[in-house]
Amino acid sequence: MTEQALAGEDRPYSVREFSERVATAIRKWPTAYVEGELVRFKPNYSGHVYPALKDLDGASSIELVIFAGVLNATTDSFADGDRVIVSGQMDYYVPNGKLSLKVTSIRKVGLGDLLAKLEQLKQKLIAEGVIDASKRQPLPFLPRKVGLITGKNSDAEKDVLENARLRWPGVQFEIINTPVQGEAAPPAVIKAIQTLDADPEVDVIIIARGGGAFLDLIVFSDEALVRAAAAAKTPIVSAIGHENDSPLLDLVADLRASTPTDAAKRVVPDVAQERAGIEDALARMVNRIAFFIHNQSNLIIQIRTRPIMANPFGFIDEKTGELERAVDELRGELVLQLDRAEAKLEADRGVLRSLSPQGVLDRGYSVVRDEAGRVIQDPAKVKPKQKLNIRLAKGELEATAND
Repeated sequence: MTEQALAGEDRPYSVREFSERVATAIRKWPTAYVEGELVRFKPNYSGHVYPALKDLDGASSIELVIFAGVLNATTDSFADGDRVIVSGQMDYYVPNGKLSLKVTSIRKVGLGDLLAKLEQLKQKLIAEGVIDASKRQPLPFLPRKVGLITGKNSDAEKDVLENARLRWPGVQFEIINTPVQGEAAPPAVIKAIQTLDADPEVDVIIIARGGGAFLDLIVFSDEALVRAAAAAKTPIVSAIGHENDSPLLDLVADLRASTPTDAAKRVVPDVAQERAGIEDALARMVNRIAFFIHNQSNLIIQIRTRPIMANPFGFIDEKTGELERAVDELRGELVLQLDRAEAKLEADRGVLRSLSPQGVLDRGYSVVRDEAGRVIQDPAKVKPKQKLNIRLAKGELEATAND
């Protein structure tokens, strides 16, 4: 019987026969190279692994069979989320009809090139001044409204809302749900940033995602998204929820939070802590006021007990007495000085009197002058019958010289 006869309606294949024919046909396919993302990567007790390879856009997947010898032949280590290229041949397992790719080689791919591109983009943005730590804005102490960009019904959204409201129950949110991975994520996040940045009531924007593999977070290094975040006038908090890998969004954000929970704690104050701070400040103010009042009261008591306060005029009386004594002393000193001056003046008068011409006349002397008023000192110069004027102590008289 030929194989064609086996295909007839009168002679249908058995399941096994059909499966074997399918397996034979599939095993004739040439070796293929396939790129994708590993999922369910977990070696069993023998070291073999039976993961799946998911398409990078998540649209489809294929089962893999990787024996321990293949893994031992490579120096790479693998985990879920790794982007890899595998080579191998398709295999069809007849007992259960399972189609899989029997892997003959596997290697990580794209990560090194991707990191290099990210570093190149980072340096470009630094050179342009897009990434500049000096441009970071301070967060408001108590925002009127917090903008939140995150996945719909995500753990990140719940963490932010719950922790923010625990700290400040009255906090208000403006939430925009967007994809947080895949090709649709960057434009959606950009639009959300622009919408919230234009809202005058939004004082701070949180971009949150609850972590993930490096490739899942790559959207937050998208150049257009990073530029949109850097251009925003409203402070932005990056809360991607990761530790080891830092997307470029972290470098332009005004604050990097390690997790969405951390972001919630950083954007609103703790009401209990603030109340405690207010109470402490009030207590310190009361203590300082009480201390000031106590000191001033003591000062008033000290002032009231001073003698001057018992008799305010005592000081004036004392100073009046001192002034009177000073005046008396000054008066006595003036009288003494005047007496001394008068005595000296009298003595000087006596000296002057004794030395003056009048004094000489008073002692019995006289002064003889001719008619011209010249004093005659030599009698030989007097002519007979010359008119003379004699000055005496108490007057003058006229005389005529003898012949």
